[in-house]
Amino acid sequence: MSKVIYTTGITGFIGQHFLKKIINDYDIVINFGRNNTIGIYKNSLIPKLKNFDISELSLYKSEVLFHFATYYNPKPKNQAEERLIEESNFNFPYNLCNKLKKNGLKRLICTSSYMQLLDQEYQNSYSKVKNNFIAWANKEFQVIEVFLFDTFGPDDYRNKVLDVFIKNLIKKTDINIPKSRIEINLTHVEEIVNCLHIAHKYPEGKYMIKSNNQLTIEELAKKIIKLNKEKVNIILGLNAINFLQNIQFFPNNIYKKTLKIDFNSQLNQRINEIRKADTI
Repeated sequence: MSKVIYTTGITGFIGQHFLKKIINDYDIVINFGRNNTIGIYKNSLIPKLKNFDISELSLYKSEVLFHFATYYNPKPKNQAEERLIEESNFNFPYNLCNKLKKNGLKRLICTSSYMQLLDQEYQNSYSKVKNNFIAWANKEFQVIEVFLFDTFGPDDYRNKVLDVFIKNLIKKTDINIPKSRIEINLTHVEEIVNCLHIAHKYPEGKYMIKSNNQLTIEELAKKIIKLNKEKVNIILGLNAINFLQNIQFFPNNIYKKTLKIDFNSQLNQRINEIRKADTI
């Protein structure tokens, strides 16, 4: 029987880097999409796409699913967006896992947001729905839940805060930040996938990948300005909540430094990548 691994969200930012990491470890990687399709990767980064049929997976059984797929929307504007959050972050994995259980699925490795570690008063629809799925999955499977903080790296099109700062600098535009002290923890995607690569070997439970690169938003802006050698102003705006400070419990940290270059060099790589893309 072929050595098979199940995934969701393999086409996302973290997922695509994870695929490159594991593609030679397995004969077949099967990725399940929300549109009832599967992508079958056989020693290739280009999948064969087909409609999902559980009966066809009889020869491709796996006990492990890496679940990366998510629909991130912390501030839904209407009921339609609320329903999409529920459909994407609960109904989709719930229905998929129930089907795959019949095919031998036993173990889930799920990535979660650090926002899910906050007390209920700070939770939003997105984090609540994600937590509801984990609560259900814990009753049915061996679950390894890995909490992620802020990530960055090559081929990132999410327009996160680091990239916004870099783009502003390239355009010589002022950087707007909250006037309150907001912390951020940044981890390069290559180190994230290196940690996730072995996560299925851990006992079931909660873990996190939290690097030593923790700084305030203002410190990050100043660091990028210094590295980029551009002169722009930092404009202080409204107050905001420092969510990292409000987390009462942090799970076991499985972060391991695997990149040989330091944090400043990692940031410089990202600056150069965005600058190059901006000139094309």
